[in-house]
Amino acid sequence: MNSRARLWPWLWALLGLALVLRTGGRDRGVIIDHLEFGRRLLAGLDVYAPHLEAKPLHPPYPPSFGLLTGPFSLLPERVARYAWGALQVLALGVIFAWLRRTLVATWPELRARVEWVLLLTAALGARYILRDTHGGGGNLVNLGLVLGAFWCAADGRALAAGALLGFSLATKPTGVLLWPLLFAFSYARAAWWTLACAGASAFASLALLGFDPACWQRWLAGTLAYATQADVFAPPEYGFPPFTWMNQCLRCAVARCLGEVPAEHAQLVPGFVPGLSLPIAGIVAVRTVLSLALLWLAARAVWRYRAVAAARLPLLGLVCAVSLLLSPISWKAHHVALLPLFALLFAHALRGRRSLWIAALVYLLACVLGEELTGKALKEWQQSSYLTTLGTLAAVWFARASLRWANPGEAPRA
Repeated sequence: MNSRARLWPWLWALLGLALVLRTGGRDRGVIIDHLEFGRRLLAGLDVYAPHLEAKPLHPPYPPSFGLLTGPFSLLPERVARYAWGALQVLALGVIFAWLRRTLVATWPELRARVEWVLLLTAALGARYILRDTHGGGGNLVNLGLVLGAFWCAADGRALAAGALLGFSLATKPTGVLLWPLLFAFSYARAAWWTLACAGASAFASLALLGFDPACWQRWLAGTLAYATQADVFAPPEYGFPPFTWMNQCLRCAVARCLGEVPAEHAQLVPGFVPGLSLPIAGIVAVRTVLSLALLWLAARAVWRYRAVAAARLPLLGLVCAVSLLLSPISWKAHHVALLPLFALLFAHALRGRRSLWIAALVYLLACVLGEELTGKALKEWQQSSYLTTLGTLAAVWFARASLRWANPGEAPRA
């Protein structure tokens, strides 16, 4: 190993330490709610009762989310913050280790430059990584569990894969569309273990609640009501998050462009351009058609390329991007799910597709730059224009296009 290669582990270790110190040293953030949620589950209390504010605690999370945060609630708060930051960095390490392994296995010629691919991936996704670690989010942890599951499944460890993905789905079911990929990639045993482990996790949370189904019934009813709510600007039921420009999911983007935005939201954006003021029924029809089209595109791509080993990274990235668009809630931190596609983008760029460097720059300028650099007014304009949503749609297009480049022996093109 040359001296330059020996520098990489030190660089990653320093960056990880910086993230842990940044997370542990804060005094606010969502980690406070995480710890309270876990404490209530372990104590058998109502996990959704109001906390700090006059609104329910974490209504979008299933009761089994407390299985992840409960152990941290047993620690002093400051220690718990540092421990959670270490867990986030561990998850980030799993993500990058899986990407490194997948990239090198797909394109052996990238071995000498794979660390640069990962560094560029971290740079393009830095805004999302920093948002998730800012207050103790769980999105990196969730992605780490998902990719760890696919890693174990590829190595023939079906039970370990099922335990990781099952626990991920039980604590935060945002990766539910990734479950069918296990069947598509011929990991059927891992897929069945996933169902078993997810069920066991849900049962464990129910047991901790004294087998009182009230919390689970509330979460299921609230999730159904929120996902099917026709008017996204109306106050949601069960204490779910009201509309905000930070939510960059597809249904909010469609409502903003085609509907009538209430004055309290429009006045936050300088020079706001109104939508088309279409009736709610028309908006629901359009978003339904778009959602079904995205699901069809993903399903067709998975079916067509399921047997191509080099297509597994773009297929997984494609499903992650579609999940972001279809989820009723897609905060900025949720977009760490795009890290696999960022790595794929830079891998192809280093293999000769020079136009992708321009694509990365455009995405950086349009979607990633934060309020610290652009100012609050420009940030509100960026969010209200749903550039991040457009960026995720572009990521879907890129993933779909890269499937045609999936042959490892293909000569790179400019």
